[in-house]
Amino acid sequence: MKKLLCTIAMLAVSASASANLVSNGDFSANGSNWTITGNTGHSSFPGYWQDGAVGSDAWLSQIIGTIAGDTYSISFDTTVGWGRMAVALNGTQFFSTPTSGHFATSFVASSNNATLSFITRNDPGFNALDNVVVDRTGGAVPEPASLTLIGLGLAGLGALRRKRQR
Repeated sequence: MKKLLCTIAMLAVSASASANLVSNGDFSANGSNWTITGNTGHSSFPGYWQDGAVGSDAWLSQIIGTIAGDTYSISFDTTVGWGRMAVALNGTQFFSTPTSGHFATSFVASSNNATLSFITRNDPGFNALDNVVVDRTGGAVPEPASLTLIGLGLAGLGALRRKRQR
């Protein structure tokens, strides 16, 4: 019985653990899994995203698997030589900084499979982005059907244990 309880506890912990929703957030695979739009003439990937968009914005985007209504944390490192680095979800900007550093903020997803974008413009010079991490931090309460299945499973285990003790 102790082994069973330990197994259930481990499954519960692993189910609640979060993983980075961003593919290639450290840019170790250059720009794979990312889409660049806008002023892309000065974009490169020397182990991070470097962009020197002059005159108009450059957008670096990726579709991430979100669940509408759930809360997510986002963190990233940026170097801003001039201008700003902004973050948008489905085209709506929710964070912007004119300074360099490590940043962390959160957002509530308004849809499933949202487009995460970083927007930069640097007149003149280069801005950089690295170590992008998005984790789910909170979600909806489990649906009643799932709770019912868990309850039935536990009741069955209890009945099996009672039967063995007789």
